Amino acid sequence: NNMSDIKLKIRHVKRGGETKLDISGMGLTEIPSDVFELTQLESLDISDNRIVSLDRIGALHKLKSLYAQKNKISSLPKELLELEKLENIRLDGNIVAVNNTDLSVVFGVKK
Repeated sequence: NNMSDIKLKIRHVKRGGETKLDISGMGLTEIPSDVFELTQLESLDISDNRIVSLDRIGALHKLKSLYAQKNKISSLPKELLELEKLENIRLDGNIVAVNNTDLSVVFGVKK
């Protein structure tokens, strides 16, 4: 069961105070709410899922890298702009990437 795998991964990161979480390829349609409690996260890999929204991502204020390629994300929340440490965001293979040819401008993401 994928959900229990994900819960285990999240619990492991929480308990160990780790800064990376990889929940790629889990068939998710949304980011599990437990993820937003992991405020120490610096790297989040949610690629290769069916996630439609990045809402609440602002809770992860230490995030440096967000790997969200190959999802179903169609719009980006303003909260992304509040992630001052975000240096690296991957959105290829999402509807939003087609709509915004130059995301780096939208985010002022440092190349």
